[in-house]
Amino acid sequence: MKTTAGSGLEKRVGSIFIHVSDMKRAVEWYSRVFDLPYNDDYLEGHLSTVYSLHLEGTEILLDSNHGASLGPQPTIFFKTNDIRQTLQFLKESGIVIHNEVLENNIVIFEDPDGNRLMAIQM
Repeated sequence: MKTTAGSGLEKRVGSIFIHVSDMKRAVEWYSRVFDLPYNDDYLEGHLSTVYSLHLEGTEILLDSNHGASLGPQPTIFFKTNDIRQTLQFLKESGIVIHNEVLENNIVIFEDPDGNRLMAIQM
């Protein structure tokens, strides 16, 4: 996949986040709307706080934010092959960075309108 020159970010959306307050309700609703099967074990709280809905061409991630109140959270993530290169590019470009979680290969940053975006090395 092609990346931009200096940022290392792929020129495609990795996933779209939808932040939810009630994961069980959200999983049931999105599964019904998109006619997708869902994992009953997840609804009983046995899995992560992020639930993947696989759609054609992309993926939607329902995110309960570990029970935190809903607030400014990233809504899209972009893949990178080198999170440190991406972070360096963002810093050198004067882009607002909200979170550097390099051990988990994640950087949260902001566009000029305050929308939060995420870069993930995968």
